[in-house]
Amino acid sequence: MRLGKITLVSQQQGHAVIKDVLWPKCKEELGHGRALVLEVSYLDDVMTHAQRGYLHGCILTNISKQVSLNGEKFPMKVWKEWYRNEFLGFRTVTHRNPFNGRKSRRRERISTEDLGVRRTAEYIDRVIAHATDELGATFPEEWTDPETGEVFSLKDSRQRRAARERKKELGVEA
Repeated sequence: MRLGKITLVSQQQGHAVIKDVLWPKCKEELGHGRALVLEVSYLDDVMTHAQRGYLHGCILTNISKQVSLNGEKFPMKVWKEWYRNEFLGFRTVTHRNPFNGRKSRRRERISTEDLGVRRTAEYIDRVIAHATDELGATFPEEWTDPETGEVFSLKDSRQRRAARERKKELGVEA
């Protein structure tokens, strides 16, 4: 059973959704002996799948295809690490050794997965600004299907996905 994501914005709406939608489905599945997992998070806490796809599939991929430094091009993963290091950096975390109780400090890289929706959007904007201003990269805002003439806005995650699927069908480089 998968309900998808439900955004709750008020107590009344939350109560109604849980009582009228969620509980009846859960009750039925539990009655059939199926164990369930219920996850709840704050709206701004999780980087969305669309943001992740846009960052990796469009922004970093375009940078890796377009930018060459000293005559050399680098894979998307190299750019991903460089931007994380440059714009997110590290944090120092204190750990305690369970055997002797001693504390030690260690640097940990900050991940884009830790940012949340709003901070991820800001990070993507910084990457785009740097890539366009400093590296001369360009990013398409839309793509037109050569067979049907349908125009896909690459800022809309559903249209990006549809455009990728269509490009695969046509054998065009995504």
